[in-house]
Amino acid sequence: MNNAIEIGANCVVRIAGRFFLVVEIEVESLNIEEFFFIRISEREFRALLRAGVQRCTISNRVPTNGDFICVLIVDGEAFAVFDVENNVDEAVLVRISLERAENLIRRGARRCNVINR
Repeated sequence: MNNAIEIGANCVVRIAGRFFLVVEIEVESLNIEEFFFIRISEREFRALLRAGVQRCTISNRVPTNGDFICVLIVDGEAFAVFDVENNVDEAVLVRISLERAENLIRRGARRCNVINR
């Protein structure tokens, strides 16, 4: 069980003037794959960029090779979050309308986990 829990995609993103560290936690043996959006300060955001953490990809198109994970809503901005695994794990946030986000949630899509600290 050395590598039972793995960190997958990880990146930072600014949405609606708020800053987040995005981390994917994977437990393959239990088929657990969760994304966490951890609210951070602008200072922490810049420090993470300087340390080499990449910015999350924000797109207007659904990735062809990604798995839909959850819906993120921040101050009226909505995103469908995808896990894209090419050579590396990558979080891709696809802009969607608030109406579309609410419709997805009503149909059973999960809301992304947001941690306020």
